[in-house]
Amino acid sequence: MYSRLLLSALSGFAFVSAQSEATPNPTIPTIPTNTAEVPTIEGALVYDGPPVIGYTGPGGNASVQTGNPAASYIAVLPPTNFDSATGSIITGSIEGTASADGTGVTFSVNFAGIPSVAEFGPFVYHIHELPVPSDGNCTGTMAHLDPTQRGELHACETPAPQTCQAGDLAGKHGNITASTWTVSYSDLFLSTNPSSPYFFGDKSIVIHSSNATRLTCANFTLVSSTNSTSNSTSSNTTVSSSPTASPFIGAAATTFAGAGVLAGALALAAAFIL
Repeated sequence: MYSRLLLSALSGFAFVSAQSEATPNPTIPTIPTNTAEVPTIEGALVYDGPPVIGYTGPGGNASVQTGNPAASYIAVLPPTNFDSATGSIITGSIEGTASADGTGVTFSVNFAGIPSVAEFGPFVYHIHELPVPSDGNCTGTMAHLDPTQRGELHACETPAPQTCQAGDLAGKHGNITASTWTVSYSDLFLSTNPSSPYFFGDKSIVIHSSNATRLTCANFTLVSSTNSTSNSTSSNTTVSSSPTASPFIGAAATTFAGAGVLAGALALAAAFIL
């Protein structure tokens, strides 16, 4: 399995314009009959198919987060893209603030410099379960925040956001479809309580092209908070003091791979082999 991972990574770089080889995606909790593998890029499905009504992961529906402490976290995109092959530097930020009544989080999204939607879009963005490492490698953020282990085999059912991955902001609230993207919305299934498995304040935001290539990413950092504590509604998922990664095997090749992707892929492959 590990040698296959390395071969998948290297073959992708030999054919930069090609899609990645199909690799098993361990973020999928169950594989339907006759579907042994699905194509992925950097651990994300290239195509996740149409929504399946009522589909959830082993953890069932996401829990509405109540009693959130008053706090705000912001992720500001860096001045350079992780993958620059689109020819446009994405700038801006996303800020999440506990709703006034403590239920859910209100997000303000302000992105600019989005590449050509016709050529590379529509674009999706997610909260990923780990922060961006110091070298800026967006692949290091691993998989989406997903306390219920829903996985990505089926697309998010937008009218039923409780069935979606908690970190799938685009799936629940809409893809990026314009060069400047400004939108605000409330998400009931994310938390400002560090003890909740739905807490996003120590995680990251990643923007993807339509083929799942990671274009840019940034860490959430604390803007403001109160000293009060409260109990946030959450699932039975065990919570640790720092983010931990789910098992992850990413197909490192991308349709327009940049140097950052190459370095990250080789490092990831080497880590699994060693």
